[in-house]
Amino acid sequence: MVNASLNWASITGLLLFLWGLLATPAGISQVIFYSESINSQKDSSEVFILKLVYRVLLTLGRFLGSLFVGGIIFFQGWRLDPILQIGISLMVFMYIIESANSVLNDYMKWRRKNKN
Repeated sequence: MVNASLNWASITGLLLFLWGLLATPAGISQVIFYSESINSQKDSSEVFILKLVYRVLLTLGRFLGSLFVGGIIFFQGWRLDPILQIGISLMVFMYIIESANSVLNDYMKWRRKNKN
């Protein structure tokens, strides 16, 4: 049985789910940029490789985490009392604001690269 209602938690869950879908292409483009910079430089040092591994894990975490957590909050948020719903909503909004800077920077890098 699936039980979902439209409340703060379900709206927040949908928002987090959609943010995961929107943030993933930007993360993939950043992984591509890092891998191209490693390929273009003959000296692929450990720092660049560690940055690439970090970006891959960050992109996977944003994608899978946002989808799973957003889905859980959407379908199970009706069980939370109002104080927890507000807390979850604030936490998700802060997560989106924090990660929006990285996503927008990735998009701007992609635009600059495609113009050249």
